[in-house]
Amino acid sequence: MEEITFSYFDRGRDVPNNIQAVVDQFEHDQGIKVRLESIPWTLGWARMVEVALYHSGPDVSEIGNTWAGDLTRMEALRPFRKEEVESIAGSEKFFGSVWDSVGRTKEDPDSVYSIPWSADARAVFYRRDVLEKAGVDEACAFENTSNFEAMLATLKSKHVPIPITLPTQRTSITTHNLASWIWGAGGSFLGPDHATITFDLPEALKGANDYFHLSRYLGEAACPLSDYDAYELFYAGKAAMVLGGYWILSSMSATEEVRKSMGLKPMPAVPFVGGNHLIIWNHTRHSMTALKFIQYLEDERASRLIYPQFGLPVRRSAWTRPPFDSENYKVLLESIQRGRGLPTGQLWGLVEKRVTDILADIWSNVLRNPEEDSRELVESQLKGLANRLRLTLGSTPV
Repeated sequence: MEEITFSYFDRGRDVPNNIQAVVDQFEHDQGIKVRLESIPWTLGWARMVEVALYHSGPDVSEIGNTWAGDLTRMEALRPFRKEEVESIAGSEKFFGSVWDSVGRTKEDPDSVYSIPWSADARAVFYRRDVLEKAGVDEACAFENTSNFEAMLATLKSKHVPIPITLPTQRTSITTHNLASWIWGAGGSFLGPDHATITFDLPEALKGANDYFHLSRYLGEAACPLSDYDAYELFYAGKAAMVLGGYWILSSMSATEEVRKSMGLKPMPAVPFVGGNHLIIWNHTRHSMTALKFIQYLEDERASRLIYPQFGLPVRRSAWTRPPFDSENYKVLLESIQRGRGLPTGQLWGLVEKRVTDILADIWSNVLRNPEEDSRELVESQLKGLANRLRLTLGSTPV
C-alpha cells in the first residue's frame, strides 16, 4: 500500500482530532495509507525550516499562510499547475483575502505554491450584559477606533475591573491585532512592492500609538499575559472584551454566563485575516498521491469534519450550513470578506519575527506605567527597528 505523511498543527486537547476521521475515510476510499505528524504551534516554523533544509520529512504539510513565500524561496515547495488548482478549487473560488498568500514569486507572479485550507479572522468578543449595564450603545461603539476607545473609557469610568484584555507577552497575536490599527490609520508594514519597510511612516506610527494607548483600559490585566492568559480572563467573565478569533465561539472554558451574554462585532478598523495553507514538499516521491490527498482535504465531505475545529471555511458554500449560518459566524464571514492578510513578500519572514519581538519589548515597558503616554517609546522603538532592518536587508529608505 502506498503511504504518505501529513503534518498538521496540534490544536490542543480541547479540540476534537477530527483529522483522523478524515484520514480514515481517505484510506478506505483510496487504499492509500496516511501517516500523521502532529506539530505543536510553537514548533511549527522551526519544523518546517528543518524539513526545507534537509529535504526530508512529510509529503504534505499544513503551514501558516505567510510562510509559503519563504519556503518557496528556499526551493522547498512543489508548485501547483493551473489545472491542479482548478481540480482542487472546482468552480468555486477562494475568498480573495485568503488567496493573496499562495507563495507567488516576483519572477513568476502567477505561480501557486500553497492552497488555502482554513481561514482565521479577528473580531471583538464582548459581554453584552456588561456593556448594557454601563449604558454603552452597541450600534456605534465599534464603528471605528475612536468610538472603540470612547467605549472603553466609559467602561473604565463605570469601574469595570478589566474593560479589555490583550496578550502582552511575545506572541504573533499582538502583530495580528496591531495590523488592524495600522491599516485603519492608512499605514502598512511593507510597501506595495513588499520590499520596502513602511511601519515607521506617520500613518503606521499613528495606528501603533492608538493600539498601545489601549493599555489604559487593561485595568487589573495590566501585566504580562500570554494569549491564553488573556482569553482565560474573558472566558472566566473577568474581562468585558477581548480581540480574538473563531476558537472563542466554541471554547469549552467559557462559563455559561459568558456564553449567554457573548456578543461579536467586526474589528473597529480593517480586520486581520490569516489562516493555514496546504503544501506539497519538493522532496516527496509521491507528488500525485499528495495532490490527491489535498483534493480530498478540500472536498465538501472533509470540510464538514474540519471546520470549525481547524479554522474557518475558505469558500462560500460551507457558510450556508450550521454553525456558520448563525449571527456570530456571519460577523467572521464579513471580516474575511473585507479584511486583509499580512505581507508575503521577500522580506516578510524576518520582518514579522523582528516586529513580534519588538512589540513584546514595547509592552514590557508600557506596562510599567499603563496610564502614561507611550507615544515617544512606541515611535522610538519602531523607528529604530525599521532602520536596523533596512541596514540588514539593504532595503531602500522611503
